[in-house]
Amino acid sequence: MSDKKLISVIIPGRNQGEELGKTLDDIAEHAKTINYDVEVLYIDGNSTDNSVEVAKKREDHFFRLEVLSDPPDRRGKGGAVRLGMVRAKGDFKMFMDADNSTNFREIDKLLPYIDKYEVIIGSRYSNKATEPQTNWFKAFFSASKDVLDVIVFGHAKSYTAKVKQGRWRQFVSRGGNLAFTVFLGQSFADSRCGFKLFSKKAADTIFPLVTLPGFGFDTEVFVIAKKYKFPVIEVPVKWNDDAMASNISIKETLKSFIEIFQIRIKDLKGAYKLNK
Repeated sequence: MSDKKLISVIIPGRNQGEELGKTLDDIAEHAKTINYDVEVLYIDGNSTDNSVEVAKKREDHFFRLEVLSDPPDRRGKGGAVRLGMVRAKGDFKMFMDADNSTNFREIDKLLPYIDKYEVIIGSRYSNKATEPQTNWFKAFFSASKDVLDVIVFGHAKSYTAKVKQGRWRQFVSRGGNLAFTVFLGQSFADSRCGFKLFSKKAADTIFPLVTLPGFGFDTEVFVIAKKYKFPVIEVPVKWNDDAMASNISIKETLKSFIEIFQIRIKDLKGAYKLNK
């Protein structure tokens, strides 16, 4: 039995076999350089390609690798991540995208903060580690500025990725971030980056309470994290946005705006209480 602490890596995916293979190989390679054991939980969303086979062929590359199926009643990224987080055994639990948009080696930038923070967010919209803004007006100004930047320049000037998203996708992203600030009191620069690390305590508290099966689950996660006063920090990571590899549609992204109000109603009704 290893005396190293365990990091669980949850990867949701669907029909991304080629990208998944590279992602798993990169995780296995970098895992050799960190002082942690690494387990991987790949949650497959009913793929029709070879994604499941790709994952299973690499079972001996990790401390543990488990392939799960996204349950039909929770089909979507949120349901998949929730399933992985609940099943994971790690002292720390993270999720990342199957398309390797943020390489696993970026975890080196998150690990220095694990002793002080329970939730560590990879960010594409900051150039230094930052705690959430406590002044609502400053958070509102910053989020509004990003939206204005997109309208004028085609992308937010705070966006650090080398490959820029298209104007419309940037507008939806930054508009959503502004809506999170206005309607949910969130003050993150980038709540939707698919590279997040949680302490076991935070993960085991937050994810059993997550109800949204789709891409809007990130917003729900941070509402719950705030409710239970888990310290959060955003840390810049390298991000390579590849629209061809992404499974996120504009329709799904717009749906997440509606979910903002669903989350607000759920919160007011006490849906996120541990003793409910």
